[in-house]
Amino acid sequence: MEGATAIFKHLVGLVLFGVLLGVAFTTEAAPSSNVAYRRIDVQDAATGESFPAALWYPTRAAPAPLFLTGSLSGCRLPAMLCRLTAFGMQVANNAPPADGKFGFIVISHGAGGLSLNHRDLAMALASHGYVVAAPTHPRGKDNDISGVGVWVGRPKQVSRVIDALLEDAELGSHIQRERIGVVGHSNGGYTALAVAGAKPSPAASVAHCRQHPDDSKFCSYGGAATREATRKVGDVPDVHDPRVRAIVLMAPNTAPFTDDALAQVAVPVRVYGAERDDLTLVRYHAERLAKALPPQTEYVLVKRAGHFSFVASVPGVLKLLAGEAAQDPEGFDRDAMHEVMNPEIVGFFDRKLPLGQHPRQP
Repeated sequence: MEGATAIFKHLVGLVLFGVLLGVAFTTEAAPSSNVAYRRIDVQDAATGESFPAALWYPTRAAPAPLFLTGSLSGCRLPAMLCRLTAFGMQVANNAPPADGKFGFIVISHGAGGLSLNHRDLAMALASHGYVVAAPTHPRGKDNDISGVGVWVGRPKQVSRVIDALLEDAELGSHIQRERIGVVGHSNGGYTALAVAGAKPSPAASVAHCRQHPDDSKFCSYGGAATREATRKVGDVPDVHDPRVRAIVLMAPNTAPFTDDALAQVAVPVRVYGAERDDLTLVRYHAERLAKALPPQTEYVLVKRAGHFSFVASVPGVLKLLAGEAAQDPEGFDRDAMHEVMNPEIVGFFDRKLPLGQHPRQP
């Protein structure tokens, strides 16, 4: 039975990888819409600290160029310089939402990342009928790598963002509560798994690094302070949010979960691994996750991609500041990959969170 399951998963992976080679599944997508943008601030229930979240959603208003800094402030420089130093989007700033009901997706960035890391994906989802929220997770004293601020804080921050949007005066009435999903990259992948029902364990992360000395970059990331913060976490409380009905993971950090914990994830999952990922090695993270989850899990291995290839391209001068987050393995075309991946993710949520889905029974 286990052999048949493994073969099935392998075949699913091959078929889905074919999508990246240009073999597209036909899915019925919502008609394309203009995209609005605005910012909200959300209070962290644990610390009382406020953190920003970027919002994208369908609108009938006409878009215009908007340039934002990493802190979500408007660029005040001349337009030519803004194009080189800020994140540009074609959106209707602070516009009212379009009529109708929408699904809702939260995007959780990787360690040390920003709300705008996956802005191209957010806009693709919003243009096809979703409200999208991307928080900038608070860094905390452990710089968003480990410690209670990550293990407990990040999942609870996602839940607070969901609370805030469902209560939002403009958007709350448009969101279909049975159509909520999460996307996560790297530590955001950890975050998505935790809210989807996988219970994290610091002991699992420590055991991973003890058992796999070849995973040296991952296990040394953040230095001794990070390892000490992990050891001090203790038992992680339940951070599962049953409102989340589907998740997408990109180069996820799965070390904090045992196989038994991963088996508790009962929502649809799509996993992207990067063949040349040297931070979350595929064999220990994305591939292991695809094997531990139910057979219907969708797994795509992106050939030649690196860990940060899932982040939207970084503009001009910011590439110098972004370091490895702006770099790809030699010969890899990040923009071309996103042109394929973003519609795939929209299609996944369209299939798993369909319009007219009935609310889950208590």
